[in-house]
Parts: sequence; C-alpha cells; structure tokens
Amino acid sequence: MARREESSKTTTTEALLGLLSLKPMSGYEIRQMVNSSIGNFWAESYGQIYPSLRKMVADGLADCRQEQEGGRLPKKIYTLTERGRARLCEWLRMPVMKQVPRNELLLKTFFAAEGDVRDLRAKLEAQRAKLAEDVVRYEATVTRISKEHAGNPGLKFWLMTTRYGLMEANFVTAWCDECLKALVVEGSINPVSEPIAEPT
Repeated sequence: MARREESSKTTTTEALLGLLSLKPMSGYEIRQMVNSSIGNFWAESYGQIYPSLRKMVADGLADCRQEQEGGRLPKKIYTLTERGRARLCEWLRMPVMKQVPRNELLLKTFFAAEGDVRDLRAKLEAQRAKLAEDVVRYEATVTRISKEHAGNPGLKFWLMTTRYGLMEANFVTAWCDECLKALVVEGSINPVSEPIAEPT
C-alpha cells in the first residue's frame, strides 16, 4: 500500500521514465518532448524535471553520461536503466488514480446568473476560438506522426491519446455552440421547458 501511495505522489518520475523509454535524451530534449507529446494532456513543471532526473540517477532508475558536440558545452544524456524500465512497468500495472477536475469555465458558467451574461458569452466565444485552433493542431499531429512513425509499435497508442484530444475539442466546441444558442442578446438566458434540478 505504501508503494502505491508513493507512486501516486511521484508522477513526474513516472512521466520521465515513460519519455526515456522512447529514447535517451537530454533535459532540454525532454522538455521539448513534453511540449510536443504528453503536454497535450499532462502538465509537467519544468522546475521539477531536472531535480527528478538527478534523483532518478541516484536511485538507479536512469543513467547519465556527458556528450560533447563540437565546441559546445557538454550536455547530459539520460538513459533508462533496467531498474527504471521495471519501475515504469510496475506503474503501468497500477490502477489509474482518480483525478479531481478543475474547470474554471464550467465554474463561472454555473454561477453566471450572478454576473453579466455578456461576460459568459465572451468567454464561450474565446474558448470556441481556442478549440478551433486545437482541432487544427490535433489533426496535423495525427497526420504527422502517422507518416513519421509508421511501423512504430507505439504509434497506435500515440494516436489514441491524440484522438482523445481531438474528440474532446470537438465535443466541447459543440457544447459551446449549445450554450451560445441559449444566450440571448439582451443578456439573459433563454427559458428552458423543464426546471433545472438542484445540485446535489
């Protein structure tokens, strides 16, 4: 039980182990990989990456070597060890820990009757515009990784996570459209045919 509780609190380590399972990387390359891959659905603090890498090396989960490139300063390359791979596999077998959602747009929508509905409308329109950009980005990602990683055994799993983001963006876009239709120019909410149940 203690091991499971520890793992749930050290997800930065597991995320880094997963990234290093793809290939050896420097800290900078890991940061870039976070931005282009798991950053779409998993926030990782840059301030935690380097301390976590040092601890992983100390714990035998990763190796670190110096690599020289021309006249540049040497960079540290981190490689997953067998112990690190075993730790990653152990974490993958564990149940998914429940995440408590925090969505400020939904929170402000819930309490919108206390404010100016025009503010909510502006927020919904801004969210919809951002989602449109997200859809383009996700579709481009699906096309790019399908070409660049054809035949890679990990591709189908990367596509699963990318498709999740794409489908979520399309769903929330439809929700924004529904909400915007419910708002009228006068700044009030259209009446509904059935009473809204009180929150439990």
